[in-house]
Amino acid sequence: MQKNFFMDAENFSDAQEAIEHQLKQLDVKIEDILRAQLLVEEIFWRMIKQGRAAKVEVQVVKQYLGKIQIQMTAEGTPYNPLIEVADWSEDDEDYYTAIILKGNRHRLNWLRKNNLNAVTIDVSGENNRQLWLLIAAIVSGLICGVVMKEILLPETIALINDNAIMPIQTMFMNALSMIIAPVVFFSIISGIIGMGASASIGKIGSKLIGLYLFSTVIAAIVGLGIAQIIFSGEVSKIGTIPAAMNKNVESYHFSLIQFIVDIIPENLISPVAEGNLLQIIFIAVLFGTCLNSLGDKVKLLKDFVDNCNEFFMKVVDWIIFFVPPIAFFAMISLVVDMGVDTVLEMGKLIFGELVGCAVMLGVYMLMIKFFGKISPASFLKKIPAFWSMPFATSSSGVSMPLTMNLCTKRLGISPKITSFSIPVGTTVNMNGACIYFPLAAIMFLKMYGVEINLNALIIIFTMTVSLSVGTPAVPNAAVICILSIVATFGVPSEIAGLLFCIGTVCERIVTCLNVTGDVAATTALARTENLFDEKIYFS
Repeated sequence: MQKNFFMDAENFSDAQEAIEHQLKQLDVKIEDILRAQLLVEEIFWRMIKQGRAAKVEVQVVKQYLGKIQIQMTAEGTPYNPLIEVADWSEDDEDYYTAIILKGNRHRLNWLRKNNLNAVTIDVSGENNRQLWLLIAAIVSGLICGVVMKEILLPETIALINDNAIMPIQTMFMNALSMIIAPVVFFSIISGIIGMGASASIGKIGSKLIGLYLFSTVIAAIVGLGIAQIIFSGEVSKIGTIPAAMNKNVESYHFSLIQFIVDIIPENLISPVAEGNLLQIIFIAVLFGTCLNSLGDKVKLLKDFVDNCNEFFMKVVDWIIFFVPPIAFFAMISLVVDMGVDTVLEMGKLIFGELVGCAVMLGVYMLMIKFFGKISPASFLKKIPAFWSMPFATSSSGVSMPLTMNLCTKRLGISPKITSFSIPVGTTVNMNGACIYFPLAAIMFLKMYGVEINLNALIIIFTMTVSLSVGTPAVPNAAVICILSIVATFGVPSEIAGLLFCIGTVCERIVTCLNVTGDVAATTALARTENLFDEKIYFS
């Protein structure tokens, strides 16, 4: 625990230097220090102005397993400085700072106790801690699986599997299945509301949405194409679709016409009760479009949707806390039951994601060249240095403040565009996810013996584009989306453990491409609207 001190308007700069010094002593990365100082500044002034505090007590604390926090406490009137700002208007004086808080909301906590307003900022440690725990679980599971296969009898392995591994995995799968429907529903509505907010800005917003939708469709097509090539031959089978998962057990041929007809539900209850994700997506798109058309008349309802979306994502965070032990058991099952061939198939998925990212990077270069009418060489030189942040955090939402800083300070883009294009892109422009979803979906469908015909490809494409619009910008959200796609074909949710293992690598690559797509579209748009400083861009 570090020494605490008080911060007021007069010693603000000195206090920020003290925070920086203490964080450096704890070996915190420079990007985490900069983010923490930015959040401290925003929280401090809110406590002073709205909370009517004379001074704020600040303390840097090192918690369990290396987690580092900054605790800010102040006397004053009851005030929560973390209230989300729902109306994004570039004329709002507090607009940019609200985006910073919104992008880092998961790092902040507020508590009112003993007439004190207390805010806690998670500086670093939690993401790395979860990553290392997951890696350790995967490696341990592989080793344990190999040892079990070598020294134990098949009957003993089956006994352990039936009485220990399977019950734990079943409880986790039930918890995950329980939360899929509300997460997809509120995430998609929030994504559509965000899209509508940007379009209302006018001509610039319309162009932005056009670029985002263009790159989204291209990425989904690229993902489907690569998946068809990589998984064109024989694929290791890991199971069969249970009869209870599909009414027509004799055939798994899909009718596109019936697929379209079945999208519209008879009522609002059955899609949730039956777990029909296609119908849930339809309802979410319908409700989101209607909310946008009503504008400010339904502001309270829009706020309710945003709050529900945040609430259910917090529930997901609690469930995901148990991912390391689930990954451990999943890797044991992978080695004991499935063998090395299946592990190699997983490697193909990662290779396919890298190839897809390379293709989309070429698409971004063409977008900047022909739509923005400027050389993409400088963009290509500067963007790789930024990838460390999205790769480390696996969250475009967490990276958003630094993404906006990259656009304005390194690429010369006006804040007038950056301040809404990056937040909206973080919500609706998921090019990396559009490659990852069909790759993972087709791999698992073939592993379960499902025939991939034209109708199936159209279904996967439609769901990929729909789900990508509402994919939350947080780690492990892709697991829910992929489970939603394969569940349409009857694949059970027991593959979630394997998805979490694959996602350790894939979702970090996905996040890098998601952020790159946002910056590329913003760069091209800023150039066409003369909100672009070429001296900074070419520097």
